[in-house]
Amino acid sequence: MAGATYVLDKTYTETDAAGVGQYLAVIRDTADTTGASCKLPTAAAQKIVGITQEEQPNQKGNVVVRKLGISRATAAGAIAADSYVEVAGTSGKLQAVTPLASGATLNSVVGIAESPASADGDVFFVFLTPGSIGITA
Repeated sequence: MAGATYVLDKTYTETDAAGVGQYLAVIRDTADTTGASCKLPTAAAQKIVGITQEEQPNQKGNVVVRKLGISRATAAGAIAADSYVEVAGTSGKLQAVTPLASGATLNSVVGIAESPASADGDVFFVFLTPGSIGITA
């Protein structure tokens, strides 16, 4: 399997007290008005700044985040290749996009799975294409 493809990585200061693991989605920490801090998501389906490329066990430590390109990511469950993916919850793992009910808000899509994942914790490749789209059943 081909590897990850670097297009745009940026270093952020990680603000979670317990740190953050490798290949997890992170969001902007809005408490930091400089825009240079990130943390794990606080809910499912949030917009992200990118996927961590390394582990950072220390609060206020620097972590490299892939913002654009192909990155490894951690799955929250089975994901088929070519599926749109979104944040699964506060763990920073990704899941296949959940179809919306009629009249619901748009999905905050992280990207498209380049490879499949079989189970929770599997590492797979994702083509980062952040945006909002409506995926209906």
